[in-house]
Amino acid sequence: MKMRYAIVYGKMNDFKTMDDTRKAYAKYKEAAEKAGLKVLLMGSPFGVAEDSVVVVDFGGDMDKWLKFFNTQDPWTGSRTDFVLDWLT
Repeated sequence: MKMRYAIVYGKMNDFKTMDDTRKAYAKYKEAAEKAGLKVLLMGSPFGVAEDSVVVVDFGGDMDKWLKFFNTQDPWTGSRTDFVLDWLT
């Protein structure tokens, strides 16, 4: 078992259009993939205060996640939950 997934919640930045929002998230996804991470989901959560959620598979390499973590996010006030993968 190892920590493998990061669930990141945040408040979306004040983008002028939905197209601007999509571009910002696409840029984040591209940066994650360049860092060797896999973005599994990007969207809007239900039942939490934040209006944005991203699920990232960092493959259990916490150092890789921590290096990427300081990337410019398209949201503010983020918090991250990590998931322990029981199947690996």
